[in-house]
Amino acid sequence: MAEFSEKGVFLCNCHGSVSKVLPMEALCQFLEQRQPGLPVVVGNNFCQPQILLRLAQEHSRQPMVVGACSQLNSKLHFWEEPERVALDPYYVRIVDLLREIASSYNNVESVERVKLLLWSQVRRQANFSGVPPQSRKLRFTRPQGEISRRDLFQLPWPKYQMIPYIQTDKCVGGGRCHLCQEECPFNAIVCENSQVLIDKLRCQGCGACIAACPFQAISYPTFSLDQLEGEMEGLLLNVGDILQPRIVALICQSCLPSFSEAKANPVSCVPNMLPLEVPCLSMVTSWLLLRAFDLGAQGVALISNTEKCQFGLKSDKWQGKVRFVQELFEQWGIEPRRIRAFEGSRLEQELTQFAQGVAQLPLTSLRSSQPTKVPAKGLPLPALIAGLAERLAPRSTGVVSAGTVPFGKLELDKSQCTACGLCALDCPTKALRFVSDKEAYQLLFHCQVCIGCGQCARICPEKCLRLENALQLDKLSSPAETILEGEIAQCRECGMPMAPRAMIDRLRTRIVAAQGLTSQLDICPACRTKAMSGVVAGAEHR
Repeated sequence: MAEFSEKGVFLCNCHGSVSKVLPMEALCQFLEQRQPGLPVVVGNNFCQPQILLRLAQEHSRQPMVVGACSQLNSKLHFWEEPERVALDPYYVRIVDLLREIASSYNNVESVERVKLLLWSQVRRQANFSGVPPQSRKLRFTRPQGEISRRDLFQLPWPKYQMIPYIQTDKCVGGGRCHLCQEECPFNAIVCENSQVLIDKLRCQGCGACIAACPFQAISYPTFSLDQLEGEMEGLLLNVGDILQPRIVALICQSCLPSFSEAKANPVSCVPNMLPLEVPCLSMVTSWLLLRAFDLGAQGVALISNTEKCQFGLKSDKWQGKVRFVQELFEQWGIEPRRIRAFEGSRLEQELTQFAQGVAQLPLTSLRSSQPTKVPAKGLPLPALIAGLAERLAPRSTGVVSAGTVPFGKLELDKSQCTACGLCALDCPTKALRFVSDKEAYQLLFHCQVCIGCGQCARICPEKCLRLENALQLDKLSSPAETILEGEIAQCRECGMPMAPRAMIDRLRTRIVAAQGLTSQLDICPACRTKAMSGVVAGAEHR
């Protein structure tokens, strides 16, 4: 593989077809102004063998973003022999310029769209950190189209497929939250010796586990959340009144392979609807949907066709997240119809109507304010929601319970709780904490960091905990609340602290009354041993 000192953007003129519509010099100036020092190289006929490689070697640049045609994409991802791979296809993002100029936009719209599409890919690749070996899965496919006689002797073709992998330093470990295991449709996530792993043979790369993990412990190297956020920032770049109101279209790659053809691309019907592709809509998170509006989007469309989904997943995987965001918007006074999932055969008509509906709505106040600063550590979704709430409706007191709610509302039957603390011990986010000293104890619940996994309710031996998946907006920025408190029982002989009084009282009610039996609950093991051996209980302690 060739080595390059710098990365750059390469634009293909396609024998003059592109420059007839798009001013290449203006595109170069735009990118160089957005990122001073960014090399932009203009060439021709990139889809022919070795042309792009020779141009990259001539300018000593690694192609980071390439403006060309869709044919180049299949050529870059075609692997024949390892020693002949000159450009790593996963370092290159392609913007199909021919598809853009073939759409029915006017010249101004075409130019501005291409600027945003190119810039969004630059922003995306700035967050690309490479592909580790554990994320590469070898599979075999047959080439499409006409093949030569020599090709017949090499079938089937080996090809790498990217799949997610677990970042063990961020994962809380197996036996705790279970969210990724429960969400995986292929049972590809396993737990070995308390460590969570992805089975490469079973994993299909849909990314559903990405959306399930609240800790961002599962990484998809070519579709990381940082990359998707960077791409959204580029698509939503404020360049005046052109292409407004801006709509982000999250497109399922596996459901709509025909999107590579301009005539079959329903997103092409609306110039201000800008595409952001993901392997499957099942990996779209509530955080990603909210972040789009936080960055200035006025609408978000999720586009799929479950009949063509290679993973065979149904829309309920992402419809629940849409309903959650819609109800959250209602609490904040934002029109819930700004976000919608689409699937079926009438996409072009429905998307056009959706875009027209969004255009009739007033602009959200988020467009004119700075995006929420999400801390590098901790759970990103609560921080984002709290930041949005502060800007939109700081006094919100409602409860959001519709759809897939990644938060928990906890109810405790105090009459049954023994304050054993097992629920807090197993809580993966420390939303539940058991604190005590020699005299008293407290069970604290912090709803802001509760992910609604239900581990506390499952582990509770008294079954006195009830968890409802709901978000209490008035408590989102509040400190932890005390849901149980009591005293620590002390040994009647030596005064040493023993256990929560509630636990001892519960044991007392369960033990069959017998002379001297229940009285033993009020002394510590040391004093009990001394009493049984004939030594005066507690004498040495005094």
